[in-house]
Amino acid sequence: MTRYPAPGQAKTRLATTLGEQGAAQAASDIALHCIHRLHAVSLSGAVELEVRYTGGSASQMRSWVRQRITTNAQSGGDLGTRLDQAMREALKGGAPAALAVGSDAPTLGGTQIRAALSALESNGVVLGPAADGGYYLVGVRADAADAALPALFDTGIPWGTDTVFSETVTSLASVGLAASILETLSDIDRPEDIAIWQQIRAEEQRVRLSPEISVVIPALNECERIAGAIESARAAGIGEVVVADGGSSDNTVGLARDAGATVTQAPRGRSRQLNAGAAHTTGDVLVFLHADCRLPRDAATQIREVLNDPSVTMGAFRFEAGDPARFVDRMITALGRLRHRVFALPYGDQALFVRRTDFEDLGGFPDIPVMEDYAFAVRCKRLGSLGTTSSCVCSSTRAWRDHGVVRGTLVNMAVIAGYRLRLSPHGLAAWRERMLGRGHGAR
Repeated sequence: MTRYPAPGQAKTRLATTLGEQGAAQAASDIALHCIHRLHAVSLSGAVELEVRYTGGSASQMRSWVRQRITTNAQSGGDLGTRLDQAMREALKGGAPAALAVGSDAPTLGGTQIRAALSALESNGVVLGPAADGGYYLVGVRADAADAALPALFDTGIPWGTDTVFSETVTSLASVGLAASILETLSDIDRPEDIAIWQQIRAEEQRVRLSPEISVVIPALNECERIAGAIESARAAGIGEVVVADGGSSDNTVGLARDAGATVTQAPRGRSRQLNAGAAHTTGDVLVFLHADCRLPRDAATQIREVLNDPSVTMGAFRFEAGDPARFVDRMITALGRLRHRVFALPYGDQALFVRRTDFEDLGGFPDIPVMEDYAFAVRCKRLGSLGTTSSCVCSSTRAWRDHGVVRGTLVNMAVIAGYRLRLSPHGLAAWRERMLGRGHGAR
């Protein structure tokens, strides 16, 4: 729920401090920030996103939002009437539940949306209280709508005051309903809230210019290679390395700890290990490095340069395989780079990197047994642009040595093509295992 940011109409309470133009610009910046985060959540498949607006025309909204997001005008009436209609139309369209959020709570993202969806599995109503006494989120399950919607929106709630949340809770109680309550967030409505937005922008600037970087390495029986991967990250100036071990039976865990990495145990499977490793990091930027790959010494500098562009969602290193002095390795490198150009997406052996906020809002790597890197890269590309460093990550040629360059390349290309044709990832994983053996691609 948002308003087109026209001067004199948007965030008028901020105009006493920022002026009408400044208030409109702040409203635009905050709303686009929120829409970006919620768009990422929708790309994860958790929700469908619709922007309901007041003020402005349809063409102005499309030009302002710029993303491929559904936009529709709000109905007339007070906020309660407009919320009621938006929720009813969503539920009438067959949605099992509907969430309505404002466009001025800049810390609202995937964590809160998924918490709301989880709450609705056991309760018919969910509310996200705002620090100023309102709420930033309201959610209703379809089977609770008949009782909940009138109590939420049709009982004279004093919109725009600091008692909206408390009176909404009381109204729900009057019809025997109790909402699940999410964490409290701040929205940007009053002049005293400007400092909150300024702090968020300052933190975004810090992350853009000098982010803390963490490396995640999924591993399974990688005792011959794990130390080298960790050492390449250390040599690049990256302080935090987390190894997500999938149950190694060799000394991978001990060697990883000896090399200075933090080790966490995870369910076996590359996507699960990558997500589990990411959950144990603290950095602003996450780098996902295969255990048989090596980062270049300038990796940290290259990552910061690529992500200095705020339009870039995800970056990757150029692909290089083995020893450039060997003809076979040069051929593998050429095939890997051809794969990148043909499919216009990077792959996991290129050491993908992404900002933590985008990674979490996008839902991390999808839980599929094959093509998790490709699927995540597709989400990132829909959210923003992709960047590539000028430096190369060095990838082992063991898979090609084990299975043959032609055979290994053809099988991998067939898996990619099958996934793009929407064949089952589980079926593709089983087929690849039959063609190349269980160990191919395991981490």
